[in-house]
This record gives sequence, structure tokens and C-alpha cells, in this order.
Amino acid sequence: MFKIQVHVASPRRALYLDAIARMPEVELVEEGADALVTDTVGDPSLPTLLDAPEEGDPTRLSNLQGAPLMPAHEWRFAPNVIPVQESRSQGQLGEPGLLRIHYWLARKKCPRTVSFHQIDLAHWFFSSPPDSVYCHACQYYLLIHLGYPDGGMALVDVATDRPGTTDYHSMHLIGSDGAAYADDHENTHLLLGKAEATALIQPVNAILTIQNMLEEFVAGIRESRPWSVNLQDTLHVLATLKEVSHA
Repeated sequence: MFKIQVHVASPRRALYLDAIARMPEVELVEEGADALVTDTVGDPSLPTLLDAPEEGDPTRLSNLQGAPLMPAHEWRFAPNVIPVQESRSQGQLGEPGLLRIHYWLARKKCPRTVSFHQIDLAHWFFSSPPDSVYCHACQYYLLIHLGYPDGGMALVDVATDRPGTTDYHSMHLIGSDGAAYADDHENTHLLLGKAEATALIQPVNAILTIQNMLEEFVAGIRESRPWSVNLQDTLHVLATLKEVSHA
């Protein structure tokens, strides 16, 4: 049985605990762990999954490269995103040309602080950081235009403090040979009304996302191989966010 200790504050902790409970041959422990999940950057003595990497200091993270630490770029493991990346990696879409992401939140948040994972998806699909960054921003809205060396581009549309009670996420990737669409509400249409936008998002998606990420974390340890995401990926996104701040 693989043993994981979780040092993450609520409500995030509850997601990790629910995800671990779904995983066979993995158990939650308070001591004697094989690996650790934490939201605090330290000197990892155990293989560590770093939650909330977007809050890390770039200099500190850079110094930890080479440590057994996997940053939690969780949106790469979302159930609606995985099939798109599989199609991309299998060559079904050809070379990516345009990525468009809408990420709308019903709560008050700084758009820049919640755009980390959406920018990471853009870097991931285009296999590199951008070479040009443009943006338009106001208090609760951020539109980011990323240009990539191969001629592709990504448009990331982030809005917060939206009317209603549900969040919304959708993603379109157009390649040279095909296109893919992903949403977060199981093909339920986004309903635009006079008072609010309503999307029927399944809460289990958040748990499945964490579970998928934990499975990659555990598999990398058991198979003694590099994880599919590393601190260099985190540093690239943080660098792009810094450019967004000055664009």
C-alpha cells in the first residue's frame, strides 16, 4: 500500500482526501508516508506534490529544480482536458494553430491570480513559452493574447465577479488537421439569461482532476521516472504572468 500524507489547508484538503479514497492501493496516513502533498515550499526529503505552485517564489522554486518535487498543474489532468491533449499528442489535430479559453468565475478574484493554470494549458499545447504577450485588463476582466514561435496563438479570456452562482470553463483548440472542444459541464449548454450565466458543472470533476494528478504523481514514483510536469513548467508560467503584469 502506497502511503501519502497531506499537509494542505481546507477546503483543498477535502479534495485530496476524497481523491485518495478513490485510489486503490493508496492510503492517507499521518506518519510513515512514502510521499507528501503540501502547499508549502521546503526542502523535500520525500517525493512531494506541491499544491498551489502559482503562489511560489520563482527564485525559491528555481533553487529546488532537481528535487523530487512535482508541481500541481492540475488543469492538465482535468477530465475535459485530457482527451484534447491525447488527440494532440496522437497527431489527430495536426499542429496547433489557435487555442481559445474562457474561464469565468462567479466570485470576486483578481483575474491575473486565477489565470496561472489557463496559461499553463496554452504553454502545454504549444510545447513552449510564448515569444509575444499582449493583454487587456480591468478590475474583474483579463484578456491575454499569447503568440508562439511556430506561429500559433492562444486567447485566454478570464472574467471574475460574474453574475450567478456557477463558474464556467470552455476550451477550443484548432489544429492544422482537426479541432477539439472541451467544456466542464458534460455537453450541457451554457445558459445565458438576463440575470446570470448558468453552467451545470459537476462537482465530481474537481475530485477527478485531483485523482488524475495524484495517479501521475504516484506512478512517477513507483516507476522511477520523471513526472509529466516539472518546476521548469511552473517557472515558465510565472514568467509569462510577469510579462502580463507589465504588458
